[in-house]
Amino acid sequence: MSAQQLIERPLYSSGTFPQRTGFFGLSLRASMFGGVAMIAALMTMMTAGFLPGICVAGVGVLVLAPMVITFGRRSLYEGIELRIQWWRRRANGSTVYRGGPHSRIPGGRYRLPGLLAATRLHEATDRLGNPFGLIHRRRTDEYTVVLECWPGGDEALTQPERDLMTADWGAYLAGLGLPGDVVAAVAVVETIPASGLRLKREVSRMVQNSNSTLASEVMIESAIEFPAGKLQQMARLSITFKATTKARRVDADEMAAELARRLPSLYEDLLGAGVEALPMAAAQIVAFTHRSYNPSAESDFEALEVLREEHGLDWEDAGPAAAKAEWDHYRHNGVRSIVWEMASPPESVFADTVLKPLLDPHDALHRKRLAIVYRPFTAGDATRKVDREYKDSLVAMQQGKAVKSAASELRLQATEQQREEQVRGAGLLRYSMLLTVTMTDDMATAAAVTESLAARARIRLHRAYGTQDAAFAAGLGVGVLLADHSSMTSIAANG
Repeated sequence: MSAQQLIERPLYSSGTFPQRTGFFGLSLRASMFGGVAMIAALMTMMTAGFLPGICVAGVGVLVLAPMVITFGRRSLYEGIELRIQWWRRRANGSTVYRGGPHSRIPGGRYRLPGLLAATRLHEATDRLGNPFGLIHRRRTDEYTVVLECWPGGDEALTQPERDLMTADWGAYLAGLGLPGDVVAAVAVVETIPASGLRLKREVSRMVQNSNSTLASEVMIESAIEFPAGKLQQMARLSITFKATTKARRVDADEMAAELARRLPSLYEDLLGAGVEALPMAAAQIVAFTHRSYNPSAESDFEALEVLREEHGLDWEDAGPAAAKAEWDHYRHNGVRSIVWEMASPPESVFADTVLKPLLDPHDALHRKRLAIVYRPFTAGDATRKVDREYKDSLVAMQQGKAVKSAASELRLQATEQQREEQVRGAGLLRYSMLLTVTMTDDMATAAAVTESLAARARIRLHRAYGTQDAAFAAGLGVGVLLADHSSMTSIAANG
């Protein structure tokens, strides 16, 4: 007689949105403005009469209303300011980029546009002898390294093994916050058309000494025809560090020496999560960055890689020849890209395969890139923020005598769980998501398919209106962090 054991599948939650609750469930900033408006209206009534006081109160309501009205967690003030900034960009021509000999770029180079224009790429070797590229952003004193990853995929794994790998990935992210200088980690999974050059080269090598001409021809023809219409997936993880000393901020070699010592442990620790990884050399970073802006160069780069020849392209020439940012999409080198940002994660608990609809290749989306941005807190900051969120959820629950909303109760439960997990060694981090789809035509169909896949993953996406070029650069995982380049004023921001 055999015994059977039922394995329960674990479920995960998406965490909570950080917020400060004021009066009547409003945000703290809206409550402060409302309180000031109320006091001003009462003082006016006492000194100037009832009618002037009503006028002051009306003005206060008009000022406060756009702060309270939100669309996708953005206040009406944010929407208005974003549209004004877009009009200014179109007026001064900053939405259009031209590179090459006939452009205004010094030296006639094809520099990367926008937020990547001021970056520099260096190369060093870690203590295990692996070369790695180092992207330096001088304005923020940040350095980014990129790891090429080979995830395990969907091979036969038991549920306990998958749970352990998921736990190890969480422990890896928690460990990034311990040194205190890791600004962000960006996990990118990209889907591009397969050319089949590697397969053809391998088959040609195998049939060199074949005695059967017919068999050789069949194998070579199969190698040519099999990849037709197929898609291939690539994954990478970029880690951004903050320079903590003056020497590292000024001299990239100092930072390279520090990362050469630390980098091997960062990619070796990924083995527990079922991911093999190695650092990407400077030439590899240049290749995938240029290929993203200029998809027509994909076959050229792959052919050179198969032949093991250098492409000879510098970081200063990795950009497109022409690009133009539109309100709802981004045009670059004859193709169009649409970037979505995560408006809200799954509202209920989910399994570890929640992102599978977005990650799997799709015949209607030949070029697709999903980037998840993790921004870890240090251990001290995590404790303070978790305690503050818990206190704020308690305040929200204790306001008024009416029946408490389910959202308030769930938020309190989530913050309580965060406190318990944080005490047991879990890390705290912020995360966001960017999804980029690049097509040559039929963008309407691509957009519809993408939003349908997001609905299957229970994730609500929102187009990055007015910031398509910046969001495109951030989705590459080369050191651009949108939170560091926010253009919203403190009054317009919803908080």
